[in-house]
Amino acid sequence: MPRPFSTFSLLLGLTSFLAAEPVPATIVVRADKPGLTIPADFTGLSTEKKLMSRDCFSAQNQDLIALCRTLGPGVFRIGANNVDSTFFKREGAPPLESMQDNRYVTDPRTIGPKSVDAFFDFARAAGWKVIYGVNLGANDPAMAADEADYAWKVGAKEIVAIEIGNEPNLYPKGPKREGIRPGNWRYPQYKAEFTAAYDAIKAKDKQIPITGPAVTKSTNWMPLFMADFKDRIALATSHVYHLSAPEADPKAQRFTSVEKLLGEKYPDDWIIKLKDATSVGVPYRVGECNTASGGGKRGVSNAFVSALWAIDFMFDVAQAGGQGVNFHGSFTANNYSPIVFDKKTSRYVPAPMYYGMLFFSRAAQGRLVASELKTDANFVTHSVLGADGKLRVTLVNKDLSKPVAATINAGAKFTQGQALRLSAPSASATEGVTFAGAAVNTDGTWAPKSPEALTLSAGQTTVTLPPASAVLLILE
Repeated sequence: MPRPFSTFSLLLGLTSFLAAEPVPATIVVRADKPGLTIPADFTGLSTEKKLMSRDCFSAQNQDLIALCRTLGPGVFRIGANNVDSTFFKREGAPPLESMQDNRYVTDPRTIGPKSVDAFFDFARAAGWKVIYGVNLGANDPAMAADEADYAWKVGAKEIVAIEIGNEPNLYPKGPKREGIRPGNWRYPQYKAEFTAAYDAIKAKDKQIPITGPAVTKSTNWMPLFMADFKDRIALATSHVYHLSAPEADPKAQRFTSVEKLLGEKYPDDWIIKLKDATSVGVPYRVGECNTASGGGKRGVSNAFVSALWAIDFMFDVAQAGGQGVNFHGSFTANNYSPIVFDKKTSRYVPAPMYYGMLFFSRAAQGRLVASELKTDANFVTHSVLGADGKLRVTLVNKDLSKPVAATINAGAKFTQGQALRLSAPSASATEGVTFAGAAVNTDGTWAPKSPEALTLSAGQTTVTLPPASAVLLILE
């Protein structure tokens, strides 16, 4: 559960902010030159397939439905590591397990039509699309095809694509990996198994869209896969985790800490794969990602810093031409899940990262526009021009100790606006997060309470951001 914070620590942080001299930043926004349109369903969630064996997804799960709807249109990806040990049977599936027992499990589970029906009932109620994973690890094309066929029959309007397997480049056994394939199993063997599942699914219905390869970092499989399947898949996906929770060396590049998460970016994990796909005309989505692999790290992955990181990461993917980002988690507390199942209240509640997704959903409405930033601070900015003519400027202060005084020049046509602040007691806070002065309500809804009015002079305004905070300016 979230870690409590004291009034004293909040006042101490505020006093430090007021005493510090703001670092100047100047931003010139080129609103007259709009670029790529951010897809309306860019925001996404990813979770383990075995949650379909629990009493999680249904049209009666009003908390989870409301939290999804509050984010606007999105894509829910169901799959991940558990997909390759989750089996499908038309008859004889066991009864659902309770979310009170929810935890990461590796032992097999079996689901049936009732679980699939309930999942798509949930997706329809939330208004979200679906990337639906089927088992490749079992190497049973007939079972994969049977499940894909059933899912397509009940959820064709929701399905973006059927995803075959999960991180197959990690299937082979290795020195530090148990694996589910022999150590000499490589891309040619994967290609044969993927093709068998693909052909079996298409034999059921040629209209079923397929996605892959759902690989993770440190692999050269993406260009090979694109060469073989670019004309046969609807979407390309890969996975990335910015840091590594198991890493114990604080000097290591991907050691998990608040400072590292707000520090250097490592786009090599995903942007190369994005270019491999888009260069041959296949749309690309980050199908699974989060702050740190290995379930995340307490005090970082479940803290406010994750929201600031998520905003910037989503914009980076959008600017590179990606179709969306699916943040992974299985509703377990104290790790990286954007939404948590609270076992004490049996309710689904937003974690700090959720607020970053909420911020992005309000900031990313329209076409990206270029901006020029000059500052010595650890500070980023992104701008979007909406079809409504409003300019939405995102400002993120990643500095943990210094405020930033940001002067924005948006052009003389913009004369007024409002500022919606995203804040928390500290970067490592696990509660007390607000956006526009409001927390997400217990029913999963959110309504801004305190937007600040802005008056622009010759298209210019200045906003001061406390350390570790973000603000959305909506200018018109």
